[in-house]
Amino acid sequence: MKTKTNTRNPSPTLAKGQLWKMKDLHIQITELGKILVHYKMLKDLGQVRRTQMSRIDSMELYLKTHRARIVKRASADRLGIA
Repeated sequence: MKTKTNTRNPSPTLAKGQLWKMKDLHIQITELGKILVHYKMLKDLGQVRRTQMSRIDSMELYLKTHRARIVKRASADRLGIA
């Protein structure tokens, strides 16, 4: 008997420096610990925002439900994201 496996690729795990794009904003991961993730929510890429914190599992669920896509590093460099 064959079992059906999930062929959908899992979302990439969070890492420091990543930039995630959603419909109307970006999330930049600034620090990553064992339980918490520090991030900035940016409507415009050039703006300066305060750093926020949440649990890693909550952030992964948020990114998944809002269909966030990771921005490639070269694209982030061109946009001036550190």
